[in-house]
Amino acid sequence: MIGLPAILVFILTLYFAILVLRQFRRNHRLSHGLWTVSLFMSALGSLAYALAVWVHPGRGVWFVIYYLFGALWMAAVMGLGSLALVFSKKVVWSVVIVVAIVGLVASIGIIVAPLNASALAHLDGGAGTGVIVNRALWLVPLIILNTFGALAVVGVGFMSAWKVLRHKAPKKFFLGNLWLSIGVLVIAGAGSGARLGWPGSFWVVMLIGWAIAFAGFHLLSSPRVVAPLEQRVPASV
Repeated sequence: MIGLPAILVFILTLYFAILVLRQFRRNHRLSHGLWTVSLFMSALGSLAYALAVWVHPGRGVWFVIYYLFGALWMAAVMGLGSLALVFSKKVVWSVVIVVAIVGLVASIGIIVAPLNASALAHLDGGAGTGVIVNRALWLVPLIILNTFGALAVVGVGFMSAWKVLRHKAPKKFFLGNLWLSIGVLVIAGAGSGARLGWPGSFWVVMLIGWAIAFAGFHLLSSPRVVAPLEQRVPASV
């Protein structure tokens, strides 16, 4: 059924967000707060896509919501959360301002751009790259934000895994960081593939990526892991 993988992503990322929110309420760390926002954005974007497929009245509105939160903002906010693990709050908030400006420009471009009614009516489970017609105002900022988000999450994840390996920390901690990074790479690959002309498997690949990332998170959250990630990766600034 078209839209089913998006609903499965919605369920998984919503559950993921709730778990991270619980951690944030305990430790009040900026990284967990930003990750929580990012995961709720992913959940909202996935649900909005499914509604754009299944609900005829207002499907254009649902699609724009999906594109804003799922395609534009989610990766960048998650990247900010990863930066919060290794940089000071001052540096992170400076990057937040830059991301907010770039994201605002792209958001306005997406909102005011006309929609291709035919492409919208024939969403086939892909990313919907041909629905928003005028790409001049938003495509480059979207690519910048998604690239930043993927590089930040994957870079910090691999760096954490390497530090854990060097310090002979629990194997689960190394594998958790590794799987989390691989999952984000798969998610980023889904979006890149859609933009390069392979959109059909977008949501299936997204689901696989989120499942891998969640598996990494589960390993990192295991009670057998001696110390949380924030204690293993010292701030570099």
